[in-house]
Amino acid sequence: MKLFDFMHDPALCGDGFADASWDTWRVIARLYDGDAQLLTHEQQQLARKLLGREALPTEAPRELFVGAGRRSGKTRFDSLLAVHAAAQDYRSRLAAGEWATVSVHAVDRRQARVVFGYCRGLIESSAVLTAEVTNATSEAIEFAHRTRIEIHTASFRSIRGYSLALAVIDEAAFLPAETSALPDVELYHALMPALMTLRGRLVVTSSLHRKTGLMWNKYREHFGAAP
Repeated sequence: MKLFDFMHDPALCGDGFADASWDTWRVIARLYDGDAQLLTHEQQQLARKLLGREALPTEAPRELFVGAGRRSGKTRFDSLLAVHAAAQDYRSRLAAGEWATVSVHAVDRRQARVVFGYCRGLIESSAVLTAEVTNATSEAIEFAHRTRIEIHTASFRSIRGYSLALAVIDEAAFLPAETSALPDVELYHALMPALMTLRGRLVVTSSLHRKTGLMWNKYREHFGAAP
């Protein structure tokens, strides 16, 4: 199921993403699905502003970067993406005993708890999703179809050996620089090999405050660029 349909399915997300405050995120969901052609004329105009170009993409992106202000709904959207990815079935691409992992990387443990709380709340509010849960701890939720959601802090060393269906970096521009001058760039490079097996996707969201690092590099490279 595509993200846009998932977030509007009453049996999965209720009406949690139905009000007007989610209008921009609905456009982003369509772009994430590769369905720009399904946007209304007004939504297409908004999409062009978000992308900084006239031509809209015709395929789903392997990487999505979203710069947005505080209280804009970024973390809830990150949680929606995580639950959506974990609800999919990857068993045909998994080796015996292998799990498909959705990893969400947060600035610190407090923010990790916030993200995880949103994920858990989405799942617990849906009888369909709850029925698939086989185990839940303070840091992971496992599903019967061998997917799991795991919440991590920013360390790029924490995801070695994983097969990732999706990786989400929350507030990437604010990752602590304790082990690296550019921890967001280090984490990005560490995640890419783990995403290869399942052709997993990467989503990076953040408020912006500096002209350096991963978000700034991707903005300069892609905003307004021809598809």
